[in-house]
Amino acid sequence: IDNDVWGSDYTIGCDTAANTIIDAINKLRDTASAHRRVIVLEVMGRNCGWLALVSGISGGAEYILVPEEEYNLDEICDNMTEAYKKGKRYILVVVAEGAGNGQEIGQYIAEKTQLDTRVSVLGHIQRGGSPSVIDRVRASQLGEQAALALISGLSDIVFGYSKGRVVSIDLHDAVNNKKILDPDYLHLAKVLF
Repeated sequence: IDNDVWGSDYTIGCDTAANTIIDAINKLRDTASAHRRVIVLEVMGRNCGWLALVSGISGGAEYILVPEEEYNLDEICDNMTEAYKKGKRYILVVVAEGAGNGQEIGQYIAEKTQLDTRVSVLGHIQRGGSPSVIDRVRASQLGEQAALALISGLSDIVFGYSKGRVVSIDLHDAVNNKKILDPDYLHLAKVLF
């Protein structure tokens, strides 16, 4: 669900997980706004911040912390304090688990800013539930290709997506290379706040 397989733009389950996170963000925003709170939401993503990045962008998070990018928590806290002084009613921070412990980050923010701060850790709820339509269709497409590969005697490959098309990926490459986050998404996350 982390969408961290090298050579593929998309992995099965990432859309469903991202939609679960968006559902949580939508609900947390309501309480954050009503009580003028900072909400820190920790999501999965130990080695890859894709889930945090796309759900944070989609959900309107002010800050998105991912393991691939350095961040300065003191600077973030200073910016939060200034935003509240200018009338900001709430702030959402989405943290990929690999970027830091949500509880510790939330405690640091609360102590540094003196803003009412709450932390929510979604944990394994992101792994369950009914798959999204896109996950169902793409899993079927990948399954068909895997079955055809077996029938043809192919091995040491996996199937993924590149530019909207099913592609075969060398198993060794998929396992031994690290997928990087889309720089356009990283840029977008910074521009939107």
